[in-house]
Amino acid sequence: MKPKEQLKEKAERFHQFLQSKFSKEPNDIIDRIELLGILISESGECLADAKYYRDKLINGEIMNALKAGYASQLTPSALNKFIASLAYEENLLVNMLDRINASATHQLDGLRSILSYRKTEFSSLNYTK
Repeated sequence: MKPKEQLKEKAERFHQFLQSKFSKEPNDIIDRIELLGILISESGECLADAKYYRDKLINGEIMNALKAGYASQLTPSALNKFIASLAYEENLLVNMLDRINASATHQLDGLRSILSYRKTEFSSLNYTK
């Protein structure tokens, strides 16, 4: 399991990669597709780690709230919101990694479409010669 700081650094690198421009050349598209496959796998693993840290913090805070007697003073929904608010950094990391994973998947789908279009374009050029 990766430390939280390493997860944050990886999320920032993943985000920068997803925002970077890329060439429309078929070989470059294929290279990026391969890198996106790796990024999706790694971001999924990081997401699982981030959820573990969040769940661990929330569990600890639930125990603290019970010991402090908040359960009898707050409604269950207010208690849930209070505890979730204590995990704001962990929630941010989980949300970032979730969005990174989804964005990488969408970018991968888009690149496959571009590559398919380029393949068709190339075939039609060869056919007309």
